[in-house]
This record gives sequence, C-alpha cells and structure tokens, in this order.
Amino acid sequence: MSQRLVPDLENVSTIDVLTWAFERFGDRVAISTAFGPSGVVLMHLASQLRPGVKAFFLDTDFHFPETLAMVERIAARLPIDLEIVKPEITVDEQARVYGEQLPAVNPDLCCRIRKVEPTQRVLSGLDAWLTGLRRDQGSSRAATPVLEVKVVDGRELVKVNPMAGWTRKDVWRHLLTHELPYNPLHDRGYASVGCWPCTRPTADAADERSGRWAGTGKTECGLHTLI
Repeated sequence: MSQRLVPDLENVSTIDVLTWAFERFGDRVAISTAFGPSGVVLMHLASQLRPGVKAFFLDTDFHFPETLAMVERIAARLPIDLEIVKPEITVDEQARVYGEQLPAVNPDLCCRIRKVEPTQRVLSGLDAWLTGLRRDQGSSRAATPVLEVKVVDGRELVKVNPMAGWTRKDVWRHLLTHELPYNPLHDRGYASVGCWPCTRPTADAADERSGRWAGTGKTECGLHTLI
C-alpha cells in the first residue's frame, strides 16, 4: 500500500481508525506497548473492538520493576494476546562486548540493540503496526500523522497512530473513568517511563518526554524515527 493509497483518516474518530485497521489487516496488525498511559488506553479501546487483539511489549531487561508488574496487571484486566519480546543478547553479553556503561556512553546503540532490532523482528510478521503516539508528547512527535507507510527491511508496513490527536488530559480522563491500571511511577513525577538507566522524573511539565535521556539531546529511542 503506497502512501497515495492510504485513506485520509485524520478527521475521523479513534474507534473508526481502529475499525479500519482491523478490517483491512485482520490478524496481521498488532499494538506495541511499553504500558504507558496512551498504550493502556489504546489496548483498552482496541480490545473492546477486537477481543484477543495482538500486542507486544519489549522487555529490554532494563525496565523498572513497576513497569514489569504492569504485564500481569494488564493481562488480568484486558482481553489481549500479549507477546513479550526480548533482545537477541542479554545485558551481561552486551556488557562484555560493549561495556557496562553502554546506556550512558552510547544510548543510541543500546536502544538499537534492545528496542529497535527486537521490534523489527516482530514487525517482519505484520502488515500494520498500532502505536499510542500523540502529537502533544513533545516536539519530536508534533507532526505525527494518523496513518503512514514505512519501509521496514525492504517491505511496506502501515503504521497506525489512532491517538495522534489526543491530549494528555484526554488520556488520563479515559484511564481514570474506566479504572484502568497505570504505572505507579506516574504518581512520582515520571510523565514518561522508559529504561531505568535513562529515565528521570519529568523536568519540563510541558514536554512529557523531558525525563528521557535528560541532558543528552536525545529524545527518541529510535522506534519511531528509524522505523
């Protein structure tokens, strides 16, 4: 599906976007999630439309315990088919090859090994990818479209961002209204939660991702810039 054949879904509801994705791609579409607020809302909405919807979580081996605890909480609450995806090498193997301080010395390489490459493996078996990206999450995501066509390993993949137009307030209203689980780190000043070596409490209330790789100039792990 070339970009010119992608339908214009910018001004339709999130439910309509999800309905289109499920009708168009069937079992060849999945949600990626790190159990952030947007991801939880997306899984809730998607699983209401399609119980048993596929979702995948990247266990980088650097997650906070609170994030890992979300796996069971979400599995108990939502009817999803959740896959846990691991990097090809362990943290110990990575340390032997690249040094123990790789997350600090070369975070781009660490993210590629522990996030980008595992995601590419999952996406190789899909035709479409559902994400919880929102335009208000930060400047790097301000131009996020609802639909886009990406080329991954030489093949086209439709990336679907049904919540692109949602705000942080919209997300939390939905979470609390439906009593959905959320990572308790959000109550401790973390607006965005990633791997523990590279995540700090949010420094700028207007930039949800300002606690990620703080002080490095890095704003994305690569999943949504390289893929």
